[in-house]
Amino acid sequence: MADCECLSGCPFFNDKMANMPAMAASYKKRYCHNEYATCGRYMVFKALGKAKVPADMFPNQEERARTIIAGG
Repeated sequence: MADCECLSGCPFFNDKMANMPAMAASYKKRYCHNEYATCGRYMVFKALGKAKVPADMFPNQEERARTIIAGG
């Protein structure tokens, strides 16, 4: 599978994970290089646009993404 289209400009990884390199590497391996369609950030991005992705959202927050997409 190809890398996520958002990887190079993802503010989560480029700004928020600098002090947690091991966790960032784990998330990138799973969500950016393999299962990006299950990334909460990607889900909101695709459904509602970049501006609607919360800055504090982690990739593993699929349930939160579904709530945001549903309008909650």
